[in-house]
Amino acid sequence: MKNSNIKKIIAGICLLTMTLTGCSNSKNNSSTAGSGVKILYTYSLEEGNTFRDELAQSAKEYADSVGATIDFAYAGDDLETQVNDIDTAAQKGYDVIICIPEDADTARQLIAAANGLPIVFLNSAPDDDVLKADRYVYVGSDEGVAGEYQAQYILNKLSGVKNVVVLKGSKGHSATRGRTESLVDTLTANGISIVYNDYADFNTDIAKKMFNIFLKTGKQYDAICCNNDAMALGVIEALEEHGINPEDVPVLGVDATAKGCEAIKDGKMAYTVYQSASKQGEYATRSAIELARGKSLADMEYTADDLIHVWVPFEEVDASNVDNY
Repeated sequence: MKNSNIKKIIAGICLLTMTLTGCSNSKNNSSTAGSGVKILYTYSLEEGNTFRDELAQSAKEYADSVGATIDFAYAGDDLETQVNDIDTAAQKGYDVIICIPEDADTARQLIAAANGLPIVFLNSAPDDDVLKADRYVYVGSDEGVAGEYQAQYILNKLSGVKNVVVLKGSKGHSATRGRTESLVDTLTANGISIVYNDYADFNTDIAKKMFNIFLKTGKQYDAICCNNDAMALGVIEALEEHGINPEDVPVLGVDATAKGCEAIKDGKMAYTVYQSASKQGEYATRSAIELARGKSLADMEYTADDLIHVWVPFEEVDASNVDNY
């Protein structure tokens, strides 16, 4: 056989192999992109917090799909436990940390405990001045956008709203601050009064209790805005128990959970904002792998120009498109 024919056959085999394997020699091959990277994921389990469950699940699914190893350390709502787990991560052979901080205000302490390992913060954002480009980053959705979306829905889609009730998440949580500040600032700038504004810890039962307390004041209200769907569902329960039809009082949430979307389909909830836990978990792991390899996040989808934030977009959900979620 002539050499030219041999070369053609080899070239054809190589082309076929690359097609079937997705170009296995490429550094971007999805099946091996995380090979050898060991990730510690530290957070606290919270009963009923399906969003955190989905974050962890999607983070692991993506790690598995690209050959990375991800292990979970459960802090048990205890900062000292979380610090200790992070402090020993390097000794145990981890290359990078994904962290839902027990308290975002302790991020400096968590970074110090990491002993030089890069950290991807998730779900609760530290202050920007704590983060460092391509080293200590935050993956999430821009919380201010969710609050702004709620405000614009009231201003543009609802008529006659003058008084609004606001139920906030956990005190000190970045989502609580971001969602509430943008919501309240936009509404008050447009002449709408906030007649009640208190914490309900992202919890259905607490929100129900807090709204019942508000009802006893006898104040007028035209809409209720909650920092998440779980609290919105608690408000709906309270309304129904008081003989008030939720269809007559717009209730707004955030997260587009399965129960929240079902409430919109039933006409009991007016609006929510979809926050993709699956995308956030995936991009936390994508970011962790890149940082573990000493690479920049500059070319990764959703990375902000500051290289300290990876913003997964929010999406608006109401009766017109809820079937998509």
